[in-house]
This record gives sequence, C-alpha cells and structure tokens, in this order.
Amino acid sequence: MTKEKDTSINLRNLIFQTILSIVIVLVIVFGLAFFFRKELLGFSEHFVRIFGYWGLFFGMILSDSLPAFVPPDAFLMLAISGEMNPLLTILSMSFGSILGGSLAYFIGLYLIPKFHLGRQMVLHYEDKLLPYLRKYGFGAVVLSALTPIPYSWMAYTVGTFKMRYSLFLFGSLFRFVRVTVYFYAMYLGWITGG
Repeated sequence: MTKEKDTSINLRNLIFQTILSIVIVLVIVFGLAFFFRKELLGFSEHFVRIFGYWGLFFGMILSDSLPAFVPPDAFLMLAISGEMNPLLTILSMSFGSILGGSLAYFIGLYLIPKFHLGRQMVLHYEDKLLPYLRKYGFGAVVLSALTPIPYSWMAYTVGTFKMRYSLFLFGSLFRFVRVTVYFYAMYLGWITGG
C-alpha cells in the first residue's frame, strides 16, 4: 500500500512539475516577445538563413547527447521567432533529440563503464534517476522523454544499466509529444507577447 502511494505521489509531482515548466516557458517567451522581439527576430533570421532545419536537427543531437550544451527550448525559440514551419520544426527537432538520446545511450553502454570520470558522473545522477528506473522500468524513459527528468542523463543511465535499446528507443518516441507541446506553448507565448 505504501509503495503505491509513493508511486502516485511521484507521478503527481512530475505532472505538476511538467505543467509548471510549460507555464514558465510560456511566460518567459511572452516576456521575450514583449521586450526583445526585434532583437530575437534579427537573431533568428540569421539562424534560419544560415542553418535552417538542419541546424535544429544537429542542435538537438548535441543538446540531448551532451548534457548542458544548449537547452532544447532555445532551438524552439529560434524556430518560432524565425517563423519556421511548425511540422518541419517538430519533426527535425524530435528526430534530432531521439538521435542525440541514442548517442547518449550508446555512450552509457560502451564508454562510461570504461572511464572513472564517466562512472562518477553516472553515480552522481544515479541517486536521482535509479528510483524511477526501479519503480517504472521502461516507463522511466517515457517519463524522461516527457517531463523535466533529464532525458540525456536517463539515456546515459539506461545505457549503463544495459536496458534493451529497442525499449529505450520506443520510450524515446515520446520526445515527439514533448517537442510538440512545448512548441505550441512557446508559440502561444510568442504571438500573445507581440
């Protein structure tokens, strides 16, 4: 009985954190659109002209394979302020995110166990991520794909613990949902802020 209660409390907290992060992103984009619209339009125009959808794709690969590179939401902001096609943006960013997560998975599977520093990094995040893996197994990947649980760190962790890649990949498909929801939340902030 206690385990079920703990599980539902964690899920409620994750749902609350996810909704809160979407609202915060919407408010931040509204503020950026209201106060810095001209600057963002100029910067995003250069980004779109130079990098386009390939820039979003490769940016997401780096973002989700190298933690703390650039937050994925920065690329969404550039796409929205650069008036890029929503469907192509969502597809290029989602595929890039899944490929980046897959790279992190294979780094966790093959490289991290061989290096002391890699093991230390995983151990640092293990305390936060292992409870999700123990409680939800494959569902932990789905949760990290959808919620504020760091997706790239989950990819490293499940790779290190040798989860089947097919399970990891299936759970990673939920990145499409996350990118879509955040895209439209940010788009709403952008159009209402301007």
